[in-house]
Amino acid sequence: MPPKSVFVSYSHRQGDWVWDRLVPALAAGGAKVLFDRGEFAAGRPLVGQMDQTQDAADLSVLVLSEDYLKSPHCRHEMDRAIARNPTLEKGLVIPVLRRACKLPRKLAAAFWVDLTDDKDPAPWDLLMKGCGCDLGTDVPGWLKARDEVRRYLGRKQSVNLVVLGKKVAWRALIEQLARPIEPAKGVPGLAVVKLDDPATKTRAGLVAAIVRALGGSCPAPARGDELAELKRFLEARRVSRLALTEFDLVPRRSQYDANLSAALRYLVMDLRRLVLLIQSRGPLAQLLPDGHLLSELVVQTVELRARP
Repeated sequence: MPPKSVFVSYSHRQGDWVWDRLVPALAAGGAKVLFDRGEFAAGRPLVGQMDQTQDAADLSVLVLSEDYLKSPHCRHEMDRAIARNPTLEKGLVIPVLRRACKLPRKLAAAFWVDLTDDKDPAPWDLLMKGCGCDLGTDVPGWLKARDEVRRYLGRKQSVNLVVLGKKVAWRALIEQLARPIEPAKGVPGLAVVKLDDPATKTRAGLVAAIVRALGGSCPAPARGDELAELKRFLEARRVSRLALTEFDLVPRRSQYDANLSAALRYLVMDLRRLVLLIQSRGPLAQLLPDGHLLSELVVQTVELRARP
């Protein structure tokens, strides 16, 4: 089943949960998620925008609670969702029980999803399947890995995100840390450099990509002087946070020499102006050969494991 466009109807009393857990999981799983915070514009009628946004979606997810059922706006969205398919047999309405409440009679026939305990993978699986979404792993595990990475980076600790298995939505995890739905829940200033980008194949290309990703300009340095330029750039800033993805390529890059490794180690460990998020398919200690300078990096390890 392909991912769908999903309208999320909720009370703002449950807003933090919706913005930081529900919407990120659906979006990372491939759905186009439509909701007020992402779609509504100032200066236009609220109800009209609600209706227009809801009509653009394939289905509606209703985040139910006592607060929701007491809200005229939420009841309006619920009634419109049910009106599209009053018998509910088409799966166009997915009730999600977030806080214990009495289900409305109109939803009595619906198979609802109980997320009052959102640490249980099973109800998440039901929701994700109904929306045509797949993270390649269970939602609680994906959210836990994201939260751990976010916490370590917030403490200025470098992290090795080890992705075990194929088709795991790790790219969306990093993307949401860099550009979160809820700004307060992201990692400020996190830049992303993809090592599978051909532009990063050389040492000079990698340094240029790092500087650009961090918002700087990168005039061509004197030949062989790019590492000194990188040091000067980072010294002029506060702590920079940088995600390096596909780090498994590093041992195979002949132009990533000992000088580059020494410089990165210095910038992270001694100068303390660089905090790294290293994504790889295996632990850093196993990825690098014995004696490699980057093996001396002190990193926290977070695993993101595919479904068995």
